Parts: sequence; structure tokens; C-alpha cells
Amino acid sequence: MRRSEVSPDAPSSNVCGRTTSITLFTTQRWWGRLVMPVLFVATRAVPKSLAAMDSLSFISFASWSLVRDIPDNGPPQTKRRLAKAHMFFEVHFNGSWAQYIDSSVRILTTGMKSFWASSLTFPGPLPAGPFQAFFRVHEVDVDHYYCAYPDATVTMVRSALELEQRLDMFAHRAQ
Repeated sequence: MRRSEVSPDAPSSNVCGRTTSITLFTTQRWWGRLVMPVLFVATRAVPKSLAAMDSLSFISFASWSLVRDIPDNGPPQTKRRLAKAHMFFEVHFNGSWAQYIDSSVRILTTGMKSFWASSLTFPGPLPAGPFQAFFRVHEVDVDHYYCAYPDATVTMVRSALELEQRLDMFAHRAQ
């Protein structure tokens, strides 16, 4: 059952404590399978191009992949080539689904256009309503979602890691 068919307050396998996961699978336009790999390489080569997303302290993980084939599990199955490439997107964040979409489209407008324009039926990031509908139509609920620190926010974990590093430096100097 798609999330759009249930109450937004219904318990979901996509939520673990304070953390929520969104997984999308979108069909690409013909040129998406050519452009998206270039975009992926460019963002890896120039990490500062993702600085706006890194500034959103509530996002702990985001990943995009281009899927062209459905693999097999061995005989009698065979690998199946998809007629059109699909983009697989996964993001983990603190807060609600609507908060993530609302914040992301306002701060990451250019990035949203860059990563989603090759998807069929992409309405553009603004206004947020049609973009939320696009996400809801393409969202896939996960069977299981695990978060190592379900009661901690991304900011809390980053602060703890920074504190641990400073404590290690202090302990080293104290010797």
C-alpha cells in the first residue's frame, strides 16, 4: 500500500525513533540515463557542489543511483533489462516527511531541479505541493529501517563525534 493511501500519522516501517527514511524509484526520461551518471561523477569530483545539502543539519544520509537492470537470483531467473532507466533515491533525516520536503525544496531548489528534472512527471520543486505529490506517488515503503541512534538527532551525533575528537586530543595532551 502506498503511503498516500494511508493516514500520514500511521506507524511506518520508514521511521525509527527520531529518524525517517524516504525511498523513491522514478522513471527517467531518455536523456536521464546519459546525464545522471555525469552529474553523479561531477558531484563526487566537486564535493562543495553539495554544500547546500550538507548545511541541512537534519539530513544524515542521501544517495542517488541509476538502475538499468533488475538482477537475477540465479536460475531459472535471468537479468532483466529495463525499457527505461530508473533513479533510486534514499534519504535519512530527522523530523517528519512534510518537514523534510518543505525545507528541502526551499533551500535546495537548484539541486532538486538538477537531480529530478530527468524524472518523468517531475513538476519542479516549487510550489512544494506538487513536488510532495510527486514524492508520494514514487515513494516505496521499506520492509525494515534501522537507525543506530534512533533517539539522537543528526546534530547530536555530529556534536558527540566532535566532542569525542576533542576529548581524545585533550587526553593525548594531558599525558
